[in-house]
Amino acid sequence: MKKFIYKTTIMFLLLCRINIVSSQEWQHAIEADTLEYYAFCENATELSNGNLIIPTGYFIRGSLQETHYSVSPSTILLSKDGKELARNNFFRPGYCTISIGQAFEKDNNIYYLTTYSPEHRQESFNYFMNYDNPPSDAKLVLMKLDDELNLVESYEHSWPIDVFEDHGGPWELFPNECSGNIYLFTAFEEDDNIVGAYWKCVSGDHPSRGDDTLFFFRMNFDGEILNKKPVQILEGKKAVNDRALRTNDYRGDHFVATDSTYIFYMPGDGTYYTPGDSIYPPYQGGARAMYYDKEFNLLKTRYFRIPGAQGKEQLQDYNVQRSNHNTTYVTSTKLRRLNGVNDEFCRLYEVDDDINSDLDGLKIVNYIERESKNWDQSSLLSSVELIDDNSLCYVYALNIGLTHDRDSWIVLEHLNLELDTISTLYYGVDNGMYDFPYNVRKTNDGGVVIVHISRDLYNGDFYSYITKFPASAFGFENIEEAHANNLHLAVAYPNPGGDVLNIRTGLRNATLQVYDMQGRIIHQQIITDEVTSIDASKWSSGTYIWNLKTENGKLKVEEGKWVK
Repeated sequence: MKKFIYKTTIMFLLLCRINIVSSQEWQHAIEADTLEYYAFCENATELSNGNLIIPTGYFIRGSLQETHYSVSPSTILLSKDGKELARNNFFRPGYCTISIGQAFEKDNNIYYLTTYSPEHRQESFNYFMNYDNPPSDAKLVLMKLDDELNLVESYEHSWPIDVFEDHGGPWELFPNECSGNIYLFTAFEEDDNIVGAYWKCVSGDHPSRGDDTLFFFRMNFDGEILNKKPVQILEGKKAVNDRALRTNDYRGDHFVATDSTYIFYMPGDGTYYTPGDSIYPPYQGGARAMYYDKEFNLLKTRYFRIPGAQGKEQLQDYNVQRSNHNTTYVTSTKLRRLNGVNDEFCRLYEVDDDINSDLDGLKIVNYIERESKNWDQSSLLSSVELIDDNSLCYVYALNIGLTHDRDSWIVLEHLNLELDTISTLYYGVDNGMYDFPYNVRKTNDGGVVIVHISRDLYNGDFYSYITKFPASAFGFENIEEAHANNLHLAVAYPNPGGDVLNIRTGLRNATLQVYDMQGRIIHQQIITDEVTSIDASKWSSGTYIWNLKTENGKLKVEEGKWVK
């Protein structure tokens, strides 16, 4: 089941002057159904004709009585204006996937790279032991598809996999992740070939079952593996979360290519050691970058310490993007545990990861942080994309919706190369929902496409969205027509609230005014920070109007209601 929302946006108001720009914006929503549905879109690939192919997971169960769905590789094709053109799934009896695939276009053909592993959920109709000849292998598969997503050819590589089942502990919660499987988490095109990485896991979480292995591979578009090499083996694991890559924390796009090397980003262990330590290198902890030559031979490992680190901290859920001046942008969630309390921050780093550097630690050129202050949680996932030679789009979510029916927003920040904010747009998420922005991709017309998932707080339903923002969203501060499309320059939260009213905005030196319902100004000040907190403890319960004005208070650029 699907719904399609088509929107037209006129973006305007560039602070000091008014510019009118007409463009189109659309959103495609994929809703969950009771027996089968497509979900967990994580990335989008724009084809040469402007259409988009979206790798997804196909969820299916045999009856309403079954508690678990079996997930198969699938794809959805959208037109450049957001209309669904085709969808297809590639279900196989006894198999499932725990990977989100990668899509490519080559010589006007669509290619889809994915994996199959034995389905270990006993509650599923597709449980591998339900078949006379249960699978005992896992597969890396490159599919060639036509323009209606029908399978033309399939190039497959199969390897024996351990199907031992260690019931209990994490296995009961995540049997497919904890049993024998292959997990594809990154792949990209280079020199007319596909370069990627997959993780081969053994069954269960007991050390006696053996070791998990990370493989790098190079494959051509005829499905031939030109080179494949195990590049890391974790020995003596104690539990599923001790696996070197912790596959549940990983997604695509943390593997970058330079002219002479590959750089693979992965977590550190959250522990820091002083320089000169004879056992561990300095700066181990927050993350590490592993350098490989073009034949996948390890050259060196470098670490970087999290700026301002206190206690045991580490980075998770990476998304990396190579810059156009030999550095790498890394987005992540920074986890910190102090005095028994967890805290999360969104961070965007620019890292100087030049292999010729003599430093043991990576040099952090710059970073920005979007913290969870006054929020239930900042974004678990974030992403960055180069918009042009001089600017980036940084996307994350701010949620007051993990436990309450409050406001949540996806934030699109337009940044210059110094990571200074050019403009900030807040895209509204329905109350009662919280959001995970998986990825952002630039489109050929200068806009961006965001792939995100929203989850309902009350019934647990989730919806996958592909949302297109026009090129005019960048460089323009917009208001009236933008509001019709749920875009804002500033937001007030929590709403409804209590003794504190918070105003979050990317605007600076704007005048904030708050009115009661009789039109009296009860508060006025100049905005100088990203978040302005106002003491509302002496205000009566009721509805208030707030607005932001620029040009010495003459030009209104944002307005809203706030309820105490």
